[in-house]
Amino acid sequence: MTPAQTKPEFTILHREAHRLLKFKRLDRDMNWVSGVITVNLAASEMPSAALAFPCVMTHGEEGGRLLAVTGLEQGRNLFVGAQGQWLVDYMPAVLRTWPFRLLNQQDGEGARPVAVQREALNLSEGDALFDEKGQEMPWLQAVMQELVALDAAEATTSTMVNALHAAGVLTERALQAVLPNGRQMELTGFLSVDENKLNALEDKVVADLHRQGALAMAYLHLLSLRKFKDLMNMAVALEPQAETTAAPLGAEKTAEASEPA
Repeated sequence: MTPAQTKPEFTILHREAHRLLKFKRLDRDMNWVSGVITVNLAASEMPSAALAFPCVMTHGEEGGRLLAVTGLEQGRNLFVGAQGQWLVDYMPAVLRTWPFRLLNQQDGEGARPVAVQREALNLSEGDALFDEKGQEMPWLQAVMQELVALDAAEATTSTMVNALHAAGVLTERALQAVLPNGRQMELTGFLSVDENKLNALEDKVVADLHRQGALAMAYLHLLSLRKFKDLMNMAVALEPQAETTAAPLGAEKTAEASEPA
């Protein structure tokens, strides 16, 4: 079982308990997401993310989500190399901030504490978390600030996806592919913008979507769909041997910005 398939254990970050620990942030082992085929995105990431991954949406009882598609079949993230390295220049914020997370609880001052997956830290290699005075190192301060920004961006992104859903322009899609060796793959359960429906919207609805930022997100999403061809090429290069079943995006494990369940 890979790290991506186990429930991570988090502990509240503490300057005394973690004072001597280090994190290999410049040589990250990304094997913990080697089996993850979708990663949560914030809408603000789309200008960069759309050039690296197909970006799709889902909508359910908990609202809308924006996702980077990182694989075409269950258990194989095409962006994690054999040595655990991340293979493209852009890394989604939810992965950049790992192994730190905001907890879904508040401390005595009303703030949400920062937690860390202890297993990702060590005593000998990487960058120190705290200086000799017990203060967060500048890089850790930046991560903590990004966590707060990411938390706010998650709510904003959900609102944008909800707006597109309410406008009636999201359509459920599926992707079928056949590799040269005859093996079939199918990706299901994601939503895509129907460009014809988008272009047919009334001016007032378009203006509302523009004000919310949802219109720009929709067009960047459509641009990103071209990256499905790159995913196919990556899958072909790997020539997987085993037969696989359909991979529904709504059901599979996703790297999320909030505290993992």
